[in-house]
Amino acid sequence: MSINFHENACQTLIKEKYFGLYDSEDRTPVKVVNFDSDLSNARVINERELEIRLTAIDNCIVINRENGEMDNRCDAMICYESNLLFIELKNKRGSWQSEGLNQIENTVKRMIEDDSKFFYGFKKRKAIVANRKYQFPSFHESNKEQREYFNLKYNIRLQFEADIFIK
Repeated sequence: MSINFHENACQTLIKEKYFGLYDSEDRTPVKVVNFDSDLSNARVINERELEIRLTAIDNCIVINRENGEMDNRCDAMICYESNLLFIELKNKRGSWQSEGLNQIENTVKRMIEDDSKFFYGFKKRKAIVANRKYQFPSFHESNKEQREYFNLKYNIRLQFEADIFIK
């Protein structure tokens, strides 16, 4: 079964300089909120006011396993110019980084399987796990191995920050 990562109903075009992203964790897609909102899991800084395409993936794009059950997936992706950003928004304290990366990796694998031309059509790819409430894990966790793995396997850079810069 083919996955439609370009579902119009899941996409929003944004040219705002500053905005927030919010995952309410209530089975609804990611929402665009005010930049300074206490709700936002991540803040997007788009200084050049480029037109970006935000695609809600979790709770919008259907990604099923072979048995028909819903598969894990990241919250959203942002596309602009020659950049593709996979975004997972977190609100909890423990293990949010590894959990978020697993969701992003699963989405990346499925995109490569179903739409590799789209995935490889971008010059720069980044995976972002954002947690504005708990920016750092409760213990020091080295991300060197994860960064190398994502870079070598998918040519994707990792970011564990709540501020997303559109450059």
